[in-house]
Amino acid sequence: MINIVDLGYQYVNVGEFDIQRPQGTGDYLFLYFRCPTEVWIDGDYQLVPEDTYFLYQKGAPQYYRHREGNFINDWIHFDIDPYNGFFEKLDIPFQTPMKLTYNKEICDMIGDLQIEHFSFGKQHSQIMSQKASALFHKFSDLYHFAQTTNSRVIDYRREFIELRRDLQNYEYRPANAEEVAEHLNISVSYLQHLYKEFFDVSIHQDIIKARINHASHLLNGTKYSISEIASLCGYDNLEHFSRQFKKLKGCSPRSYRNQLKP
Repeated sequence: MINIVDLGYQYVNVGEFDIQRPQGTGDYLFLYFRCPTEVWIDGDYQLVPEDTYFLYQKGAPQYYRHREGNFINDWIHFDIDPYNGFFEKLDIPFQTPMKLTYNKEICDMIGDLQIEHFSFGKQHSQIMSQKASALFHKFSDLYHFAQTTNSRVIDYRREFIELRRDLQNYEYRPANAEEVAEHLNISVSYLQHLYKEFFDVSIHQDIIKARINHASHLLNGTKYSISEIASLCGYDNLEHFSRQFKKLKGCSPRSYRNQLKP
């Protein structure tokens, strides 16, 4: 279980800031430097740029400073019981500057954790622990993705996440991968490669899934005929629609609708 001792989000320290903790703080410390910061690493201060993350191991000396202007950072003091090699399993290094190409997801999660930190309830401690665990698991994914992927591919990540969201919400209804590639101004083969790398599923599978999920909503909430629903979901061939529906839902559209009847 992760116990959050204290945290700050977009915390502004006015003027010069100098932390010197030879024995650490008795807990783990996760930092997000929102401005350039000098950090003691391997026997000397090193200047790390803004948008750098840093994780101090429990008991490790903590030395970092900011000489000019206001010092802005996010910080989480926490403990883990039992520890069981938590960060080693996630392959997140201690006392090492870490960069993410895209920080919004982690920043949003820290902000959400802070909101819960000031809340109260019977499940508060459990919620805090689970949110913190999700934060570090997500950070591990994003950090290692940034380490192993070229910057051009990383630039596409946010765009593809938004694309997949729009597909699954049935807000974007492309006929095929060729239409999506044209929309993004990339080749079909590159689209298929990136989509599979990002989500471990083909874009063709996701287009079909979105159509069938929308069809199931229409079967449940409207009086459209099955042939009308097939057409509304992009199918010219009713048999083809029924076959794909059964493959994903385990039954025919007619059986699916009949099961929903009181």
